[in-house]
Amino acid sequence: MTLEDIYFIASTFAAFSVVVSLIFVGLQVRQSTAATRAAAAQAVHSNFSTWYTSLQNQPDVLAITIKGFREYQRLTEIEKAQFITVFMSFSLYHQDAFFKWKDGSLSPELWRGWESVSMNLFSNTGGKEFWDGRGYMFSQSFQNYIDTDLMKQDMHPKSKPFGASRNPGAEGKNDDA
Repeated sequence: MTLEDIYFIASTFAAFSVVVSLIFVGLQVRQSTAATRAAAAQAVHSNFSTWYTSLQNQPDVLAITIKGFREYQRLTEIEKAQFITVFMSFSLYHQDAFFKWKDGSLSPELWRGWESVSMNLFSNTGGKEFWDGRGYMFSQSFQNYIDTDLMKQDMHPKSKPFGASRNPGAEGKNDDA
């Protein structure tokens, strides 16, 4: 065996090793991407679940939130502050989900479900009032999304955020059935 033969064998082995390494790295990246997407979905669901659970565990705050969606202008100063606090946390969670969806770590299918929930809340009377007064606090891309996309969508005909009302013009009606 000549030095040239040994060099050829070593080069072939090195090339084969590089290919095997690239396949391994590709599989690791794929697994990492799947893990990242799962973690993003879990974080989004956990945020929204915590928000809903918090409201459910505080009936007075839930009542103020429902009142805020129905008749924002009739909230007292304290109630308005509570409504803004509650809806600010929801809005921050929604902005987080928006960025996870935009960067591909939250699947479009999961995003659409949370987008529908958010559309129902932002498009309601209190949601619009909140956004008019607080929207400037969010990132520009999120503001653009809310203003030019979310608020322009038609609410689902069965939409009843917290049973508060069927549509933005239904405040004062009792649609809790």
